[in-house]
Formats: sequence, structure tokens, C-alpha cells
Amino acid sequence: MSTPVAAHLDSVSVRSDTTAALPADRVDGLTDASLSETGDFTETNYLGGSGYKSRVQTLKDTSADLSGHFMEGDAPQSVLRDARDTGGTVYVTFVFDPGAAAGSKGKRIPMVVNSYDEKMTPGGVVEFACKLLGNGAPVTV
Repeated sequence: MSTPVAAHLDSVSVRSDTTAALPADRVDGLTDASLSETGDFTETNYLGGSGYKSRVQTLKDTSADLSGHFMEGDAPQSVLRDARDTGGTVYVTFVFDPGAAAGSKGKRIPMVVNSYDEKMTPGGVVEFACKLLGNGAPVTV
């Protein structure tokens, strides 16, 4: 019988440049993160053949969702808000295994901020949610 696997995401860092992520670049207050990697496919067997469609992968894409507690003064959250306003590219680093060799720890992905929302509940804490879209090829870190 199968068993659930513990989350293997160690940290998520955000920078406005391609410099390697530092501990200060980690998103504070992060409670949930997801990374999606997809591919577009083109049909290649239009006529003839077996009568079944064949496909070949063309373009790849990435997207990510980050959410958690809004932390006033957190530089990575500020970078995300600024990028939402300017349309600039941010570099998001997902570290899955910090003890691994260089090139096997995770991925740094250039992304644009599609949306950045803040949820305010009276008597509660302010939460944020951010949707990012890939803006280039991931690089291993």
C-alpha cells in the first residue's frame, strides 16, 4: 500500500536579479507554495497512419502560486509587489534539497507576477497570495 510523501520544498526565495539567492531572499511567512511545469503539444499525424493522433512537445511553461502571512518589511514580498506594478521579471528559487550538490538543490526560474493579492480579515492577520508565470527557462541551482 502506498503512503503519502512529506513535502520536499525547503525554501522559496525571490530576487529582482539573477544573483544567487541569499538567506535574506527567502519569502518570510510563506505557508503554501506550488510549482507547475507544463508542455504544449502539436498534433503530428493529421492524415494517414493508424488513425490515431500523435503529438510532439513544443513549448514548455512554468507557473507558481505562493501564499502566506503578509510580513511588513519583508524584502522578497516587496520585490513581488514591485514586479506586479512594473511588469518586471523576478527570479524565484525553489530549493528542494539544500544538502544536495550544486546543480541538484532546486531551480531558479525567471517569472512575472500575474497577480498579488492581500486579504485582510478584521481581528486576524493579513495574508498574501501571488500568482507567477514563467518568463524563460529554469536554471538548476
